Amino acid sequence: MDPYRTEEDQIRALKQWWEHNGTSTLAGIGLALVIVFGWQWWQQRHQSGGEQAAMLYQQLLQAVENSAEDEVQRANARHLGGELLKIAAASRLGDQTQLMLARIAVEKDDLAEAAQHLEAVLDRNPDVVRGALATRIYGLFGRAPDPELGALARVRLARVQFAAGSADKALATLEAAGTDDFLWQRHELRGDILRQRGDRAAALQAYQAASAAADVRVPPLLQMKLRELELEPEPAPGEAVQTAAPVTTEAAITTETAPEDKGAHP
Repeated sequence: MDPYRTEEDQIRALKQWWEHNGTSTLAGIGLALVIVFGWQWWQQRHQSGGEQAAMLYQQLLQAVENSAEDEVQRANARHLGGELLKIAAASRLGDQTQLMLARIAVEKDDLAEAAQHLEAVLDRNPDVVRGALATRIYGLFGRAPDPELGALARVRLARVQFAAGSADKALATLEAAGTDDFLWQRHELRGDILRQRGDRAAALQAYQAASAAADVRVPPLLQMKLRELELEPEPAPGEAVQTAAPVTTEAAITTETAPEDKGAHP
């Protein structure tokens, strides 16, 4: 037999159900609406922010290309970079912006500022090898770090430290590398530092390691350094040791190309 035999019984049962469940039902509907409209708002805001960041980045590229000889363009590039970091510091564009701001800082001989930008990239992109599981976990909480980009920042940071006169710090930065990315560049820079210190044998060993690790062919400058040390006689006891020329500020930052922005040359 139907328990709701009359229309009045059905209405009474509906009222009772509503008294017990109406509030939670409305709350659930409200929460669902908040989620739907909140997601739509976030997508629109994210898309708008991405478009603005991309536009600023293109302007930044143009300003950086003209910044070496133009102080106005250099100031404009710094301004654009700062504005871009306000809206995209945690993105790949943010990392590329930090690299370019480091280049601009080197051009104006502010090695301390350049080091800060490079350290920011390295902090966000540790150059360590991670397994597939760790990479997926990082992906759940945002953009996964890029070890290759971190390795690039490490080499440039060591060059800046060496140019600033901090050879020990530069060597420590190189030794802390956790991947083989930019391996020959690290060996070459280590050789430069050791040669300037007067350790000819260790410098030659570092240059030879750089030559062996070079991707395709040994770069001409590295070949020249090798020949110089191979032909250079061992210094006599008490004789002054000829050292390599110090790294210039320009050379400190412009040797490698960022892995995801081959045209930027930050």
